[in-house]
Order: sequence, then structure tokens, then C-alpha cells
Amino acid sequence: MIAYLKGTIFSKQQGSVIMDVGGVGYLVRISNHTLERVPAAGQTCTLHIHHHISDSDQQLFGFAATEERNLFEMLVTVKGIGPRLALALLSSMPPRQIVSAIVNQDSALIARSPGIGKKSAERIVLELRDKLGDIVTPDESGAATGTMQNETISALEALGYQRGQAQKAVQTVLGSDGDAGNVSELLKKALKHL
Repeated sequence: MIAYLKGTIFSKQQGSVIMDVGGVGYLVRISNHTLERVPAAGQTCTLHIHHHISDSDQQLFGFAATEERNLFEMLVTVKGIGPRLALALLSSMPPRQIVSAIVNQDSALIARSPGIGKKSAERIVLELRDKLGDIVTPDESGAATGTMQNETISALEALGYQRGQAQKAVQTVLGSDGDAGNVSELLKKALKHL
């Protein structure tokens, strides 16, 4: 399996780049998000790779950041979401906005992506909302808050509060105090609103 490619950008266009790595040109499919970060032709670049192998084909999907690749790999685990749909979703909005939509169960926002209907968007939210802690890192601003928010909501549910009540309390705290610190502090503040 190919984990990353480091080479010279031979050409780039909407949806893909060709990377020259040691004299071999690799066609790598990329999202719009990654396209913005790829340098011009002739410059060196490193892309984190998802090597997709099917019965009839092999494709490389490249990402400027490991967090985007990890989110892509989570998306393709959802039934009915293949690599092309996952890439289309990543091209339609930034990764942290997708994470936020999943954590906040905003399937309508996800359904706006080309090729993803209402049922697929709901399936993405249902299957991934509890798994996002595995892919989010603290240095990804916004997404880390989403994980903290998700953990706090889960803790409130464990204490017997309804999910809707828990979400409202957490969002109230985050709305009034953008930096809630950590899960413990956010939980204490949210409990005051319940």
C-alpha cells in the first residue's frame, strides 16, 4: 500500500494531479480543499495517500493533511459511500465543516453535496457521529471543539439527560464562552444550563 507520495507536481487540474516521483507519473485524485494547497507545476509536494483497490481498478486519492485523509477513510466505511462520493463531499466543504455537521447531526448540510441524497447523509451522520474522536486532532481548530462537544453530550446522556437537551446546553455554553477549556469544564458549565 502507498501511504504518501513526495515528488514534483507534473500537472494539476480540477480533481487530480499528476506527481512525478522518481521518474514515474502517478495520477492522484484530490479534493478542492487539497487542490488549494498543492503548489504549481514544477514544485515539490507531499500528499498523504489512500490507495483504493477494487476488483477492476486501483486509484490513488491524495490529501494535503492527514486529518482530511482520515476523514475520507471514515466516510468510505459508510454503506453506499464510495471513494468518489467521499471525495465529492470533501470537495464541497472544508473537512472541519463536515465534522461539525456530523457531530451536530446536520444531515441537511451534508445532503447539499453533489451525489449525496438525504438518506445517504443521514446514514453518514448515524454511522460516524460517535467515531469522529478517532480522527480529530487538537491542532485542527473547530474540529477539536466538535469532539469535545460530542464527548460532553455523551457524558450528559450518561447522566440521564435527553440528547436534544444536552446538545442545547452545550451549544449555549459554547455560544457564550467560545473557549470552554476541556470536556470537564464544558460539562460543568453545561450542567448549570440544565
